[in-house]
Amino acid sequence: MKGPLARLYLLELRRIWTVAAAFIPLGLMLLSALMFFTTGKFSKTYDVARFATSINISSVIPLASILFGVAMIAADVKDGWLRTLLIRPVSRQSYLIIKMAAVFTSVVFTMVIAGILPNVIVSLFFVKGEVVFDLGRVLAVHGVFLLQAALIISILALLSCWLPGVFNVVVLAFWYICASSISAYIQAFHAMDKWLTIMKDFLFPDGFSKSVDAINAGMGTPVADLAWGFGALAAVLALAFWSITKIQVDKGSE
Repeated sequence: MKGPLARLYLLELRRIWTVAAAFIPLGLMLLSALMFFTTGKFSKTYDVARFATSINISSVIPLASILFGVAMIAADVKDGWLRTLLIRPVSRQSYLIIKMAAVFTSVVFTMVIAGILPNVIVSLFFVKGEVVFDLGRVLAVHGVFLLQAALIISILALLSCWLPGVFNVVVLAFWYICASSISAYIQAFHAMDKWLTIMKDFLFPDGFSKSVDAINAGMGTPVADLAWGFGALAAVLALAFWSITKIQVDKGSE
């Protein structure tokens, strides 16, 4: 990343990190620290990778992605920032890459502050039982956490090309609820129906989440689940890059 794109990336980071935004990692850090401390204090065995999974996948990554990424495109269209950028030698695709990179960087920073540091501190100083720290497994699950963050940010970018910020959150929340309820229903009553399972995996891709579960269970490298996750990420990115070329900059999406 050189020249104008590097400057645009730094500019987007400054636009994201307002004074109010600084409270996002701090607030999530307090929440996760309380959860880590409460769980670790009463657990006979503290598995660092498993507790990292329970906190990051369920709360830190989704909340940070939504708070930093909501209306990432729609807001720039509404206030004229995207129109101003396109006057300069910046393509829509380059803008989308830089925008998503700035949001992704913010989410990674928040994960370090709210999802990693409290886990390390609790495991070192507050756990009375046995601490299980498998470095390879810890690194593997955190690598998949980053992929899950990229998937959520890509979905938000796609939605933001067509919907206002509030509707982004509503649609994403509805998607999560449907994914959870339909997956539970199919697993309970139609577990042997391969076509329903394939359709569920296609509409509600959870390859990265399943990959984390497989890694924590010691089942080796979850190649099939990772392939589904990468496939979903590629599909959403392709739709997002197509959408950014179709939105009306002057009219806006809000």
